[in-house]
Amino acid sequence: MTQMEKIRSNTAGRTIEEVSSVRRQNAVLIPLVETGGELGILFEVRQSGIRQGGEICFPGGRIEENETAEEAAVRETSEELLIPRDKIEVIAPMHAMTGPGGAKISSCLGILHDYEGTYSGQEVERVFCVPLSWFASHEPRISNAAMVVKTPEDFPYELLPGGENYPWHSIPRRFYFYESDGGVIWGITAQLLYHCLKVILKDDSEVTSSEREDRESRP
Repeated sequence: MTQMEKIRSNTAGRTIEEVSSVRRQNAVLIPLVETGGELGILFEVRQSGIRQGGEICFPGGRIEENETAEEAAVRETSEELLIPRDKIEVIAPMHAMTGPGGAKISSCLGILHDYEGTYSGQEVERVFCVPLSWFASHEPRISNAAMVVKTPEDFPYELLPGGENYPWHSIPRRFYFYESDGGVIWGITAQLLYHCLKVILKDDSEVTSSEREDRESRP
């Protein structure tokens, strides 16, 4: 077998192999609840004694082996809010993105039926709800920043053209801040929330002509 034949043999039937630095995959539920005849979004405040304590977030966590993002989001929501899984209705998948720490985070939209404000005190300090009507009238504060390469002291700059003056790329990142009565919602939670709201609060005037024609053609 020639070298070229061996290469063809070793690569036959191959598909793209992911070699990125994603260390883990997480999933969260964006939970709708009905209070006082109005729909709102439920948020958790993380217990102060755990990682990122005091942060506002959605229920969620690591996607386990042989588990879908939706299944993980429901399981974690059930555990964190102390509600049966059959009281959690997933409406639709929403968005996926990579967080600053390199983890992939997928979100789905759901509704909690008969939720009575319960939560696990081991992970959650408190919960609060923000009406959809509040988000409809309050745009987030937006700030742009950049993630930059930070090298250790023994980084081999002598191997790079330009040495320590090598023109590293910075990665632009947009941060959203919602200053709600329950606290400041920001970070990945706010980013997922922002894109979710763009979908669920889109009124009919924003629907494209192709979407309208598709709707009208349905039985």
